Amino acid sequence: MEKEFLTKTSRSVTLNVTGGKIDSFREQEETIATVRVYENNCIGVAGCLGTPDEKALTDKATEALELKIPYPCNLDGALEKEDLHEEEIIPVPELIPTMQAFLDRLGEACPRFAFSNKISLSYNKTEYRNSLGRHLTSSGRNLSIQLIAQNRGSGNLFDTAFMYDGNHFDADALLAQFKRDYDAYYVPADIEPGRYPVLLETSDLFGTFLRHFVAEMYVSGASLVSGKLGQKVFSEKLSFRNDMNPATNPGVCFFDDEGCVAPDLRPTLIDKGTLTCLLTSKKSSSKFGLPNLGTANAAYDGVPGLGFNRFYVDPTAKSLKELVPGKAVYVVMASGGDTTPGGHFATPVQMAYLVEDGKLVGRLPELNIGGNFFDMLGNDYIGAVSGDLHPDRILCAVNMDVNK
Repeated sequence: MEKEFLTKTSRSVTLNVTGGKIDSFREQEETIATVRVYENNCIGVAGCLGTPDEKALTDKATEALELKIPYPCNLDGALEKEDLHEEEIIPVPELIPTMQAFLDRLGEACPRFAFSNKISLSYNKTEYRNSLGRHLTSSGRNLSIQLIAQNRGSGNLFDTAFMYDGNHFDADALLAQFKRDYDAYYVPADIEPGRYPVLLETSDLFGTFLRHFVAEMYVSGASLVSGKLGQKVFSEKLSFRNDMNPATNPGVCFFDDEGCVAPDLRPTLIDKGTLTCLLTSKKSSSKFGLPNLGTANAAYDGVPGLGFNRFYVDPTAKSLKELVPGKAVYVVMASGGDTTPGGHFATPVQMAYLVEDGKLVGRLPELNIGGNFFDMLGNDYIGAVSGDLHPDRILCAVNMDVNK
């Protein structure tokens, strides 16, 4: 019988912001643990909330083998690795006064906006062990500022968003970034209908398409990429990965819930245009004869399934001006779009800026953008840039149809 043991500890403080003021907070601390045992191609799982009793969990998981839940025993071999990021971003006792001072300065810099939503400071630690000698430990901290802004008097619930995710806090730099967006918001801009480079965050570009990279959908023939594994079907400039690297995704665990560690800590689905892998767990990998991507996720008391951390594409340019030297549309908020079975994608854009020579020019009216899946990731894919308009984000540039 083989065994694996997983513990996760998380602590977070979340501030609620209304009208630029912190009006409440929630502090949460949680420890969960999981034991999985394997015998005769079956799995037994036991989990608990709170400090674990490993022996008791092991006994309970062993009893669960009687349920005969099929699962391959493909444990990874011996490896000792830890990646600990324990440096404090903001001491917890100082979080509320620090953030309220920041919000006060933001309100002074952007007086026509009313800010609301959440600010969170979190710490996560994960440890994995198995009976083959693998022992992995990962920890990290993250500050998440997710502010929605209402243009006072607009009548809308919100009109735009100011966001940051990272492992350090530079108030002056963030204020300068938010102020630049604020100033551009009040400069009217326009653009004639046509084809333009459209700047999208990685989640906006790949979020709708991600289901087509799921192994089950692929083998059923329902995916747009079915039958294309190992083929070069996208732009050579495109490499698409799941970001499990703390250097670019602060606070993330560098291994998955089955103890897999990817090369460069970024499991790769598309490498220079070639579809190299699909979203799998060890079970779906074994069942369908596909490579295991190493992005499994599991409830503390459940069988592993699919997971995904953060969209990452390889940057191809050093600056936004280099990537799109002329006019471009930068999408801030777009919702309500979808992809047809044939691969045509379209969505309304509620908030966008006109960008020219890498600089924000002004706010565009509401738009509609569209394109075809294989074109957007193929001939129409221009490239990507990291940390230009926003230091914590990657922007992808794609030629798309833009209409009002």
